[in-house]
Amino acid sequence: MLHTDIHCHLLPGLDHGSRNRSETLIMAKALARLGVRRVHVTPHQFRFGNDLDPADVRARTVELQGWLDDAQVPLQVHPGAEHYYGERLLEAVDGGEELLTWPAVSEEGIGEYVLVELPLRDPVVGVSGLARRLAKRGIRAVMAHPERMLSVQHTPARVDAWINSGWRLQLDLLSLTGAYGRDSKRISRWLLERGSYAFTGSDLHRPMEIPALGKAHEVFRLMAGTESDA
Repeated sequence: MLHTDIHCHLLPGLDHGSRNRSETLIMAKALARLGVRRVHVTPHQFRFGNDLDPADVRARTVELQGWLDDAQVPLQVHPGAEHYYGERLLEAVDGGEELLTWPAVSEEGIGEYVLVELPLRDPVVGVSGLARRLAKRGIRAVMAHPERMLSVQHTPARVDAWINSGWRLQLDLLSLTGAYGRDSKRISRWLLERGSYAFTGSDLHRPMEIPALGKAHEVFRLMAGTESDA
């Protein structure tokens, strides 16, 4: 799981992640040193005023791959987005708008995944319904860092209903170290121990987070008991 990072803010200038090419290359080199080989670049979508054109994100990702190749950084980058759960996303889903997805192999025949961020502090309804609405389009929903949501911290078992409705969960690796507080650390470790996560991501925004990410990789390997890409 550590070889693929599905949640990372490497594309410069699109949100509050990387500010420029220099920061992007610093973070990319750090990810490569940690053993990451595939990164999904996931600028915020439908949040902070962002209503990004998928074609522009894809073009910027191609440009980023060129920077990495020129700098001999052994990473493959793929276009994506962190889609925020709200009216704009529901409108896009029901209206058949293009979402920034990635290919999936599924016994159920669902051919794509999409990363979705739910509100961290506010209660939210219709979570299972969104998974079913996406499934009708052949897309499986992936929930970004559920361990950081207050609703999950208060009632951890609620994730079982979401998983049963079709959601897959993404661990924010920094949660394992307590970077987002004791509750997210507790829940992330509990979910990891029960095998609830399907994906991991760094949610890396700035170079200053690199040391903590290195520690998070160490914790994950210790807890998972493996050095391999599970």
